[in-house]
Amino acid sequence: MIAPTTHADVLSLVYDDILRPSFPDAELLERDAFLHAAETGGLEVLVSTDGRHIQGAIVGEQHDRAVLIAWLAVGAQGRSGGVGGALLRAGVAHWLAQPATDIVLAEVERPDIFDPHPVYGDPSRRLAFYARTSAGVLDLPYFQAPMGPGLPRVHGLLLTVLGTADAAPAPRRLNRAETAAVQEYLHDVLGSDPEAAPVIAAATKDDGIRLLPLADYAVTPLSGGLSPRS
Repeated sequence: MIAPTTHADVLSLVYDDILRPSFPDAELLERDAFLHAAETGGLEVLVSTDGRHIQGAIVGEQHDRAVLIAWLAVGAQGRSGGVGGALLRAGVAHWLAQPATDIVLAEVERPDIFDPHPVYGDPSRRLAFYARTSAGVLDLPYFQAPMGPGLPRVHGLLLTVLGTADAAPAPRRLNRAETAAVQEYLHDVLGSDPEAAPVIAAATKDDGIRLLPLADYAVTPLSGGLSPRS
């Protein structure tokens, strides 16, 4: 069963047992900030359970008319059982059904920058997981702003599109509503960051924002002076 939750005990288990083991510090809010946001509506958490155990969770963050899927993770109880795919489908459908949402986004590590990690997983397999859902990637030099004081920016990320009201597949350019939603999102999360200018510039070009098939991610520009592995 997959359902939203704001229950403090459940959220604590989600953080401790599902999210904390799945993400490095630079890509995860600290515990108290996560719990506060999830309990007060700053984050929306959907949880998959088997009736006894929490199998996984997907977390959405509303930014004007865009929703960022901030985290999607499956615990030991849900692996190899299709839980991740079920959570993703349920989350995208849930957020797109809300009248205030034009586009659902997610940040994904580039396999040509990030190596497989024994704890946090293989970026190539993660990209393939999203590609099976017909996700696309925006042609932007994207990065994640610091998650908190003292934490670094995370360069080498793709800003992917998991769902829109317009079902037209990539390659294409975002329509007016989608473009406005992405621009609002970028201004919200990166607007005050001194390194945001190239991202904002790419998102406000006269010819619009290109949405590419996820398999073509390597043609998208990199931020932070990074270069892909040869």
